Amino acid sequence: MKYIKDLSHFIKKLEAAGELKRIKVPVDSDLEISEIYFRHARSPGGGRALLFENVENSTMPVLINSLGSHRRVSIAFGERTMDEIAASIRKLLKLVQFKKPSNLSEIISLFSSVIYVLRIPPGKKRFGKGRCQEIVYTGDEIDLGILPVIKSWPGDAGKFITLPLVFTRSLKDGSTNVGMYRMQILDRRTTAMHWQIHKDGSNFHSEYRKAGRRMPVSVAVGSDPAVVFSAIAPMPPKMNELMMAGFIRGRGVRMVKCITNDLYVPENAEIILEGYVDPFETADEGPFGDHTGYYTPVEKFPVFHVTAVTMKKNPVYMTTVVGRSPQEDCYLAYATERIFLPLFQMLAPEVTDQMLPWDGCFHNCAVISIKKEFPYQARKLMNHLWGFSQMSFAKSLIITDDGVNLSGGENLTRHILDNLDLSRDVIISKGILDQLDHSGIAPLYGGKIGLDVTKKIPGEDASGIKKHAAGKKSREHLEKYLMQLKRKSVLAADCRLYGEKLRNPVFIVSVNKKKNQGKLAKKVSDALKLSGNGVFPFTVVLVLEGRDRIQDNSTVLWKIFGNVDPVRDVLRVENSSSPDGIIYVVDATDKNTNDGYDRVWPEENLMDDKTIEKVDLKWEEMFGEKSFKTARP
Repeated sequence: MKYIKDLSHFIKKLEAAGELKRIKVPVDSDLEISEIYFRHARSPGGGRALLFENVENSTMPVLINSLGSHRRVSIAFGERTMDEIAASIRKLLKLVQFKKPSNLSEIISLFSSVIYVLRIPPGKKRFGKGRCQEIVYTGDEIDLGILPVIKSWPGDAGKFITLPLVFTRSLKDGSTNVGMYRMQILDRRTTAMHWQIHKDGSNFHSEYRKAGRRMPVSVAVGSDPAVVFSAIAPMPPKMNELMMAGFIRGRGVRMVKCITNDLYVPENAEIILEGYVDPFETADEGPFGDHTGYYTPVEKFPVFHVTAVTMKKNPVYMTTVVGRSPQEDCYLAYATERIFLPLFQMLAPEVTDQMLPWDGCFHNCAVISIKKEFPYQARKLMNHLWGFSQMSFAKSLIITDDGVNLSGGENLTRHILDNLDLSRDVIISKGILDQLDHSGIAPLYGGKIGLDVTKKIPGEDASGIKKHAAGKKSREHLEKYLMQLKRKSVLAADCRLYGEKLRNPVFIVSVNKKKNQGKLAKKVSDALKLSGNGVFPFTVVLVLEGRDRIQDNSTVLWKIFGNVDPVRDVLRVENSSSPDGIIYVVDATDKNTNDGYDRVWPEENLMDDKTIEKVDLKWEEMFGEKSFKTARP
């Protein structure tokens, strides 16, 4: 297997494969790099990796979008597909489910698996410094300003380290963790540490806070891709993520002891920040334009004090930008989805496949296929997953049958709409949410929705698929619905009908919502007189903002997954003329106090016109072609 030794080795591999563009034109780390990256990340196939060699006010090159395509992730993981890596995991899992080998081939396979396992744990460098410690700054020499940290979006509170590998250790049992938590630069020697409440880093911090002790923390910026991936891997609590890095590399990660604390960090890292987090000190962190496509609010987070900065002699600063998909993190999420499927199946054996829609921002929706064997198995699985590790953050779960193509895009959407009985297959409950979810009825808590799209078997309500009731579907007829809404003070702007021949056609309407308007689902239902026996050409109504591009299916899905709390924003309306006696109205608009939302609704991440114009002027010099713009949210 061709493993990647360090970041420089990875850059060489990318360049040899035609996947890297070196940019020598001067660029500003404030917004310009982000805008250039944005256009590549959202171009077909993820564009190319970008190495900025002339960053203003810095001698350090900046690498971005290095993992922003399936091809580059494959290079990063030893020229293997994610399914090939998953197959290797399945092979190793046979060691856990040990069975006596029955022939020479099985003996050889078992022996090779044991040898492989022995090679993947991290190892410690016992003597001397590591390559990441060729240059050392301590005391008054420390200045985080030497790093070309970027500002991603105009509304960001400042510069953020977006790909930090944060190393911590439990005070209770000594277990270690590497996680990825963004870090806002506060001044020359401090950053905020955005570790989310449900993560190991935050849990370890609670141990130190209870003991009243400083918590040692070290941060690596830039390493080989397997180590970077390990920091986001959904490993079980207190499991060493570097074992996953070693598995992908085919050999363990070599670790070196820090200079000013006793933590160990990857010896091949480009830059190391050593320091500590005070048990009680916090600072305002944010806003930050996050992967949801919205700015996260200002909140209090712990402060990281830097006691040493070490680095290689010629380091490369590795970074990324997050925002509405597709972005670089989408390809890492896909890798996670494929690689961790075998481990997922150990805990839920009925699962045959999984897919995390990019428009669902990874934690807002999961689609899972199962081999169904008993009644209501899909519902049993929903309850299991909503109480299970990382999947517990999923706001919506869609369960379908084995054999359904989960990567089918719009065909999958149409399959779901065509096989859903609205009277029996929609399950709404409450539970914990990801910290970055802005739509919940409360921070970290809100509605959950499950769709059981599996075929019904004996023991379940097995009523057949009913044909949708007849109804006029012309554009002229849809305009009448718009006028009905306007007459009832619902300021409808545009509409469309999706899937008119499906069992559950969807009426999508955009409205110019007033600030004092709330509970639009009820207002729309009343205006259209959905309750009763009226015949409508739809069974689902989606309500979006007037500015939203409702003709774009990706935008519609993004708004539904991100802006809807199923408890507050999904209205079930009894209608005797619909196939299942039900019409659902879903409010995906911005929320306010009139909706029962007592926080400030966030703004979308959008680049400012000035930066877009500056990049336009440089584009041809950088790439030898005329500038192009990609679709904005």
